[in-house]
Amino acid sequence: MLEYAAACLRNAEACDEGTEELSCLALEEALRNAVHHGNLELSSKLREDFDDEKYSELFEARRKQEPYCHRKVYIKVRISHEGATFIIRDEGPGFDPSNVPDPTAPENLEAVCGRGIWLMRSLMDDVSYNETGNEVTLVKRRRR
Repeated sequence: MLEYAAACLRNAEACDEGTEELSCLALEEALRNAVHHGNLELSSKLREDFDDEKYSELFEARRKQEPYCHRKVYIKVRISHEGATFIIRDEGPGFDPSNVPDPTAPENLEAVCGRGIWLMRSLMDDVSYNETGNEVTLVKRRRR
């Protein structure tokens, strides 16, 4: 998927040559969020508590449990003269992105929560969520 996305970004002339991978990092983060936090409903709190082993165990367990194991991630790609748009939707309950703490605030510098969203916003031209919070739209505009 990410190789296809890189090709789309090149074809849309949305990135300077050789920088498609940076935008693909944002897409990878959106996909990871859709699977981990959306479909599998894994809380960032587990990672904030520095319990990667518990997080990994719960990840493996939920991949095989109802209702999580049947959930899908949907991806739409639109390429136009304006650039590239990627829409990623999961089947989880969603979240309120306005409640995610600013990872660049001094009190949050060591926190895990919010870094992925910050990364997406840093690498894409526009990042927005639907009202439910289970769909993210990432836009990379054509460079002029």
